[in-house]
Amino acid sequence: MADLDREAMRAVAERIRRLSDEHRWALDTSCRLMDDDVWVGPAGARFGARLRADQRELRDLLTQAVHSADRRLASLPERP
Repeated sequence: MADLDREAMRAVAERIRRLSDEHRWALDTSCRLMDDDVWVGPAGARFGARLRADQRELRDLLTQAVHSADRRLASLPERP
């Protein structure tokens, strides 16, 4: 992203935001199923814990990507 002008970076930031909004909920259905005891026992508990950790990590990474793009956009000068 080093040589992007402000308009190109604005487009990149918007695309990142749209993708983040679209994928933020990707693991919700699986998490709801685990909450409804679709898989029980020790293996199910381990899977559920890993799934929740993956969901948190995904959301954290998406948030970081949006913030990074916003910071980059804010750092670019306005066109005269």
